Amino acid sequence: ILRLYTRMFSGSGYSLTKAETFSEAADLIGRNDYDLLITDLMFPDGIGTELIKAFNKKKEDARSLLVTGSVNVHELLAEEGVSEYVEKPFKVEKFLETVNKVLS
Repeated sequence: ILRLYTRMFSGSGYSLTKAETFSEAADLIGRNDYDLLITDLMFPDGIGTELIKAFNKKKEDARSLLVTGSVNVHELLAEEGVSEYVEKPFKVEKFLETVNKVLS
């Protein structure tokens, strides 16, 4: 999926930083400033909603987008404060529309 993100965002005007693990993503969030966090729900070493919580604590106007292949997660996401999510599999155009919506 990281390779797909690279292709989707190439030439889009957006700068992309990728992380393969929860711990790598958490470290990047702690050390850098980002406009948007795009995270998967499930990592081998953590859960994406925890990354969103950390991102929200660091940045007052934090914006995030959760990507999930799980079904029936609507209640969980509402409890975790996730307002925007994309279900896998997704269409690239719809995904980019959601990114633009979250950033606007």
